[in-house]
This record gives sequence, C-alpha cells and structure tokens, in this order.
Amino acid sequence: MVNNGTEIPIMLIQRSRTFRFRIRNSQLTAMALKRVASSAIRALGSSSAGSDSSITLTRSLHASAGGKKIVGVFYKANEYASLNPNFLGSAERALGIREWLESQGHEYIVTDDKEGPNCELEKHIPDLHVLITTPFHPAYVTAERIKKAKNLQLLLTAGIGSDHVDLKAAAAAGLTVAEVTGSNVVSVAEDELMRILILVRNFVPGHQQVIKGEWNVAGIAHRAYDLEGKTVGTVGAGRIGKLLLQRLKPFNCNLLYHDRLKMDPELETQTGAKFEEDLDGMLAKCDVVVINMPLTEKTRYSRLEIYVIISVSNE
Repeated sequence: MVNNGTEIPIMLIQRSRTFRFRIRNSQLTAMALKRVASSAIRALGSSSAGSDSSITLTRSLHASAGGKKIVGVFYKANEYASLNPNFLGSAERALGIREWLESQGHEYIVTDDKEGPNCELEKHIPDLHVLITTPFHPAYVTAERIKKAKNLQLLLTAGIGSDHVDLKAAAAAGLTVAEVTGSNVVSVAEDELMRILILVRNFVPGHQQVIKGEWNVAGIAHRAYDLEGKTVGTVGAGRIGKLLLQRLKPFNCNLLYHDRLKMDPELETQTGAKFEEDLDGMLAKCDVVVINMPLTEKTRYSRLEIYVIISVSNE
C-alpha cells in the first residue's frame, strides 16, 4: 500500500456520524496505523458523551489502553514476505502493528483461516472487539457473524471497500465501519490504464500465442488498434476517474465523462475531457467504457443490458 507521500484520509462511519483522519506517510506503515487506530479510539470514545440517540446506541471503544481483543485476517505471503519489509498486508507482517498493540495491552491474533464453521476466525467471533481485514483476502462479516460477536465494536479494512460487510446489520448493531479512504487511487487508475491498453492492443491472445510457441500475426492484428483517436468514457469522475483522465491525456484520446456533477473547469481544460449529462448517449459514443463509481443498490447491475449490447456489437 504505497501512497507516494500524499495524505491518506481515514474515514470512519459510525451510525449517522462520519470521522475522517489524514496521515502523511509514503507508505501505510506501523506508525501510520498506530496514529489511525489511536485517533479512531479517541474519536469513538469522545463521541459517546453528549451525542444524539443514534450515537449513544453505538458500542463505543474507549480511549483507555488495554483489554481489547483484536483479530487480523490476512493472506499468507510465505517466502515472499521476506523479500520486501513493506509487504504489510500479509499474515507474516500483519500490518506491522503487533508491537504497538501489545504495548498498549491489547491482544492481537492473526490468521488467514476465515471460511467455514470451524475456521480459526469463527473461534474468535464471540469475544473479539476489533476485526481488521484486507480487500484481497476479506473476512466476510455477515449478519449471522455480527449477531454472534457480542463484543465487536470496530470493523477496519486495511485498504478500500466494504462489500465484505453487511452494512445494514452493522448499522443496526451500532458498529463502526472504517477504511483507508483514497489510499489506492493511484494504483487503481494505473491499473485501469494498463487494462485499456491490454484490451485495445489485443495483448492477451498475443501473449497466449507466444506461450504456445505460435506465430499468427493476422490472428492478433485484426483486432489490435492504437489507443490514439479512440473515445474513452468514464462513468464516474471522482478521485480515480480524474486520475485516469489525466493519464489518458497524452494518448490523444477523445475523453468523455459522466457524473452527477461536472468537474472543475480547470481540470476539464487540463484533461480535455467533455462532460456527458446523458449516460446512454455517452455509451453510444465510446470505444472503451470504464466504471468508476461506488457499488450500491442503485448502481448494482445498472445499465447491464446496454453493456451486453455494446459487447456483442463489437464482436
């Protein structure tokens, strides 16, 4: 998790109140996590007094040290864990916060075993206070698990995303759900650009040919194109969408975007991106469409039939 020295905002959602924290660090290190955790605990502890009824129902973490059982669910990196000291998202590194947590009197249990009724995580559900997980090896927090977790107070994603949490059940139980908002926006924007090039250049079939020892130029070239001159549209122009548009600018594409709000005029001028108020109209103009919007009940499967038609028409 590298953030290139920029601020990493931490967002905590506690019933009707949102807490935001920012840290300056080139990487999500042990010190960064320590600052985030301590800030979160102080914020949650202070929120319980003098607040409205929706907040007072929350299972508050208190600022006093000690006595908390914290479970981290991470993937095993095995031999790769030793290759990079900043490989923090693995079970071996465990975010690099063990020493600090234990110095504060907390119990820190780490496992990669998270599935099934007899898994290691399930054994700790009844008495854990904090559950930390990652987007790439998520511990699924279902309504059933929340019901069993009588002491659970904080669900923390060391990264972005909360699809693995039943948010309605978490809100009903007064739990705090937190993530490291914005920590991966550069990585995602770069990944999207890579995938666009792979798609347009027909790279995957060519790579498969090389692996098989084949050489059929026409078989690849008939669907390989330059990105220059193509029309690329992003559905959503938030943090990631804006970064993608900036990275596409040097390729001399026709850039379109659809969002609820228009971008800042200066950024529109910088990227050359044009605002499309009508989503259906934008989709009809695009050679490539990138989805950069939150997954919610309103956006899930939205325009699914249109995307299928686009896919078929380009065959």
